[in-house]
Order: sequence, then structure tokens, then C-alpha cells
Amino acid sequence: MSDTKISALPAVAAAADADLLPVVQGSGGGAVTRRASLAQLRSGLLADRPVHVRDFGAVGDGTTNDAPAIQAAVDALAANGGGVLQVGPRAYRIGTPVVVNSAAIVLQGAGFNEGPNAASGTWLTISQTGFTPFTFTGAATRGSVVRDLAVRQTHSATVGPAWTPTNYDFVFRIQDCLGGIDFDNVMLCGINRGIWIDNSGRFNIQRLRGQVYTTGIEIDRSYETGRIQHLHFWPFAQPADDVVRWQQANQDAVVLRRVDGIFMDDLFVFAARSGLRFTSSASGIAQKFYIGSYYSDFTQYGLWVDGNNVAGQIANITTQSELFNAGGAAYAGGQGIRIDGNNARIQIGNLRVDDAESNAIRVNGTGNRLDIFSFRAEFYNTLNDGSAAIHVANVASGTPNAVFLGSPALLGNGNSGPLVNGGTNGYVALSAPAGRVDRPGVMVGSEASGIFAPASTEIAAVTAGVEVFRASSAGNISLGGVNGAHGFGISTPASSVNRVLATSAASGGTPSLAIQGSDANAGIALAAKGTGTVRLQTRGATALEVNATGTPGNFVRVNATAAGGTPQLLAQGTDTNVALQLSAKGAAAVSATNPLQLAGYTVATLPAAASYARSLIFVSDGTANKRLAISDGTNWRWPDGAVVS
Repeated sequence: MSDTKISALPAVAAAADADLLPVVQGSGGGAVTRRASLAQLRSGLLADRPVHVRDFGAVGDGTTNDAPAIQAAVDALAANGGGVLQVGPRAYRIGTPVVVNSAAIVLQGAGFNEGPNAASGTWLTISQTGFTPFTFTGAATRGSVVRDLAVRQTHSATVGPAWTPTNYDFVFRIQDCLGGIDFDNVMLCGINRGIWIDNSGRFNIQRLRGQVYTTGIEIDRSYETGRIQHLHFWPFAQPADDVVRWQQANQDAVVLRRVDGIFMDDLFVFAARSGLRFTSSASGIAQKFYIGSYYSDFTQYGLWVDGNNVAGQIANITTQSELFNAGGAAYAGGQGIRIDGNNARIQIGNLRVDDAESNAIRVNGTGNRLDIFSFRAEFYNTLNDGSAAIHVANVASGTPNAVFLGSPALLGNGNSGPLVNGGTNGYVALSAPAGRVDRPGVMVGSEASGIFAPASTEIAAVTAGVEVFRASSAGNISLGGVNGAHGFGISTPASSVNRVLATSAASGGTPSLAIQGSDANAGIALAAKGTGTVRLQTRGATALEVNATGTPGNFVRVNATAAGGTPQLLAQGTDTNVALQLSAKGAAAVSATNPLQLAGYTVATLPAAASYARSLIFVSDGTANKRLAISDGTNWRWPDGAVVS
């Protein structure tokens, strides 16, 4: 047969499966000629091979509706258990729906040039609304992949302030697949809405790039961990100011509703209302999300949380809120992070926010908590109206909002805007572990010096491993040593309104202790312990000592008076009559530097002598040489011994 020309062989109108062909196996003297039918060759050589959309009539001229041919190819693969559908380097117009619902199909393109228009590589073009171009649905389609192709939609060519995108549906809908449908190296070039995933988990979206106008990716009811990585949204298709600014006002790049445990990394979003939006649906909200590195540029909100109970972690996030192509002007209302829901729990490792018109971070709602290890804000408060870098809304009822910083915030070019707003019961704080005496939670200078919490209701300071200060939530303070062995203590009773104010003085002044409070009149008490005395010292020695011979019932009062009055030393107490005694020490006398003024009476008004034994009084109406009277305990007598009468 090797000597026979092909042209000499008999012609056939069509080859049948039963037709035989010679097949030479080996070479030289060991060659063996065998026979095989066309059916055997087809089953042996062509089995399980990928199919091409052009095998089913696709044209790829950018005008013909190739969706029916693609659907026929999908159905043929599905009949054989699935497989790879090759979509060659042409532009295929999609004018009707393509549905994958009974087998795993790999939609394999031939790569693409990044645009902005359909060029080399595989492009799917869409120019009609009212339908979903590609739907993957049902558990049988799990494992399907869309790979190495670009999608392009046509929109109004007239660009101006009133420009809006054509209202196309999502290009890809992943519906009720339960498991994963993957996207790898796909471009969405000038797309209104990109990928919708509902009731399908374990998806993997990677190397997705392009320009989307309304929504890039939206996910709901993803109960199994999915992944989004290497996302790059940029104005590939239309960089006109009015188009990009429409995106800034309307586009949410990634929208997460009920999503459990999603992993996201290497995300870049350019020009959006929100780069990442965590919202809700009837099925719930996003929980336990994890983000590695994320950068949003020209976005109104880098991170927007408007669902309740959203929880997750972010390693690194940078956001910038400029108005596109406006010479660095901030976008009106732009903020790096905005929380409008309640009870969010979000932890961030490193956060930088640039060009926020007012607040870099705004926490509305109630009960929200942000934990940020490292925070930097640049060019915030561009309105120069005193806006704080972090605005924490006041909560009239419910749990206040809180932001915890792991290190002091780095603020720059904020027109002197404060770190946190006033007039709120929310708070921004640095937090630390409780620690202990030898290893305080906040260390200053050395490991054994700083602040720690001995108990949940106490805070203490320690120096070189020795406690020197402690304060409790009950208002008790100890200074100068370990609590219980301290040198000075302060106790604050419940509902106290009066207090002691210690005031130092400048040179020549006198330091003071003063009573302040809401009461009009408030005294002060110095109390010794047990039978101890109260001493006032000057020049290093005791100048005045107060003692008691028993539990005081009677006591001495000193009254000062106004100008023109006479200061008083008075006996006071519980007894009806209380004497007052002045005693010198030893045999010394009690002396006065001025004359002593005696109590004055008339003969008719003399008090009972028995009450004033050995007392001396002045009698104003006594006769000559009879002005003084002395009580012998029975009668008042004149100096000559006669009874006063």
C-alpha cells in the first residue's frame, strides 16, 4: 500500500463507522499492519477530548449570536458527563441565555488582551438586556470553571454628567450549586454587574480584573468557605471623569450578605462607592471573614458595614477617598471605614486612611467594636470644621460604641482635627492585658515597672516590682506601698458630694486643705486611731495635741468671730453642764498677759453657790470694798467672809 498513491484509492461519498483503515505498528522488519474501523479510532483517539464551540456552529465574528452554539456544546458535554469546552480567540456575541445545570463544565478561553475593546484572545460580547448570559445551577455543576476569557458589554457612547450604565443583569449567576464554581483569569471590561453567587460555597475567584459599574461580585447564602483573591478593578474600558465618578457614587465592588468564613486577599478596587460592603439579607450577614491585603483608591467608603453583627478580621487595609481627577479634592462624605449597623466586631492589623473629607473612621449604630493595632490618617478633616479622625456616635440607649487601638494613632494633615469627637459616650482607648506586679500589662521603661490590674475592679501602678498605687471602682485609693501596707489612702463613700481639695502654693504662699462640694456647709475631721492623739507640728515638733481621756461625749470648741467680736473657747457635749478646765503642768501657774474679765452679777441675781464652788465673780451693786464674791460651795461670801446679802 505504501507504493499506491492516495489518488488511486477508490473514492467514497461518506465514511461509515464500519469502514476499515490499515494501521502500521512499528517500523522496518518488525512493522505489523493491523486493521481498525473508524468507530474504533474515534473511541480510542477522540474519546474524552475537549470540544470546541465552533464544532457546534459558533462563528465568533462579534455579530452572530453564538449563545445557541455554546449551549449545544454544553449539552453535548453534559450528555457525556461533562468536560472542557474550548472557546477560541475570537469575539463571541451572547444574545440568549446559556445554562449549565447537569454536569461540571470548564469554559476554557484562549486568554485575552486587557482591552478596552474586544481584541486578541477570547471575548464574550453582550449588547442586549433582559436575560442572564451564563447561569450555573444545581449540585451537578459543582467543579465547573470559567477560565482565561474576557467579557465586554456595550453602554451609552455619550459621556456627560447624566451618564449611567445600561442596566444589564449579572453576567454570571451561580445559583443553588451548594459547592464550588471557580473563576480564574477572567476580565470584566465595562460590565454593569459581574458575578452573583447564591446558595453556593467553596467557590474560588482569582485573577479577576476589569471595570464594573454597579456591582463586581455579590454573594449570599454561602455557608461553606469561599475565596476571592488577586482582584484588580481599574477603568480599563472607560476612564472618562463622568463614568468614573458615577462609579464612585453608585458602585459596590464586592457585596457580602450571608457569607460564612470567606477568605479574601490581594484586593485592589479603583473608583467605587464601597470597595467592600458587608450588608445583610433575609438569610443573615457576613461572619468570620478574613482579609489579607486590601487597597481601595478613589472610593467613598473603603469598608462599609451596614448589616448587624458583622464579624471578621483584616490584616492590612489602605483606603483613599479622593474625587476622581479633581486635583486631590476629597470626595464629599468620603470615609475610610463607615459602620452603620449594630454590634459589629471587626479586628484590623494595619489601617491607613487618606483624604477623608471629615472622619477617617465613622462608627454609627450601637454596640459596635473596632480593634485596630496600627492606625494612620492623612489629610482628614479637609472641611476644617473640627472633624475627628475617629467619630464614635453617641448612644442614647443601648451599648456604647468602642474603638480600641493597639498603639497611638499617627495623625497628619488633619487641620488640627482631634483623634476622637467630643459629646459621645462611645470611646477610643488603648487596651492592655491585666498583667501582674513583676510583669505589668503596660510596661514603662522596664519589665517590672508600669500599670497592671490586680482585679477586674482595680488598677495599680508598680515600680521595680513594688506596688506604689492602687485605685478601685469603689473609689478607694492607696498610695506609697502595697495595698494594706500603704502610706496614704483615700476612701470615697457612695453618693459622696463633699470632698477635700489639697492646693499647693507658689513661693511665699500657704498650701491648703479645703472642703468642696454641693452642701452649703461642710466640716472637716482629723481622726486618730484608737487612743491615739491628733498632733499639729511646726518647726519639727508638736505645737498642739488633741487627746481624749475616754470616748468623747464632751469636747472643746474654738469659735472665731467677725471683726469686732470676741473669739471663744467653749465647752460642748452631751452633758447639760460641762465645765472647762485650764491646767498648767506641775507647779506652774496658769497666767494671762491681759487682765481677766470676771462674770458680772448683782446681789439679786447671784447664781447658786453650790454650782460654782471656789469660783470668783464680780458683784456690780456691792457696797464699798464689796465687789468680789467667792463661793464656798454653800454661800457667796465677800472677801471679809461675810455672806453676800
